[in-house]
Amino acid sequence: MKRYFLLWMMIMSCVALSAQELSGVITKNGKPKRGLTVSILGSDESTTTDKFGRFYFKNASPGDILQIDVTARKAARIQLSEARRLRVYIAPSDFVYNNGRIEQHLPYTALRSDAVVRGNIVMHDQIMSSGLHSVSDLLKNFMTGVRIEQEMMSSNIVMRGPGSIMGNTAPLFVVDGVVMESLDEVDRLVPVETISKLVLNKEGTGWGARGGNGVIEITTR
Repeated sequence: MKRYFLLWMMIMSCVALSAQELSGVITKNGKPKRGLTVSILGSDESTTTDKFGRFYFKNASPGDILQIDVTARKAARIQLSEARRLRVYIAPSDFVYNNGRIEQHLPYTALRSDAVVRGNIVMHDQIMSSGLHSVSDLLKNFMTGVRIEQEMMSSNIVMRGPGSIMGNTAPLFVVDGVVMESLDEVDRLVPVETISKLVLNKEGTGWGARGGNGVIEITTR
């Protein structure tokens, strides 16, 4: 009987060590973020930040994934360590996680990309809240009627049937009035955080025969 009691005490000690209290503070531009939903993935544990940007969980274990819903489309996800107090700094293109021992810049996780509003114009604020990281992803998630075909070494975009003077289906890519060679070149040279406006000009208005398959027009900040 004594042996079983000691075994039970050892198990309870391990549980106590693994599941501990967790608290944190979330800020943006030096100000606390109130009303953000914070949860532990795979559990029913969820809370919201108070007016000081604070959150608290009674039980959280190392290895748990903490999720902070920054917007309806992106979240900050953090794998917990043994540290019990966290600070999270929200920025436009990534977030900073500090547990008192290490500080890391981490990318956001896109949420519910199928719920993104689709249309012909995407503005900077929509881009930054989407959590997407390339022009290709913006086109796929925001623009109706756009199809991107992935080949071995490149990506091709199809908007309409063949209609250009070259007889292909690729639209024209224009960045700040300069024609670019391909979607791959745009992805490589244009960081999404620099985009002020992305326009899907389906009719190629203003570009004559060169815009026969439509024009992707990008204006940077």
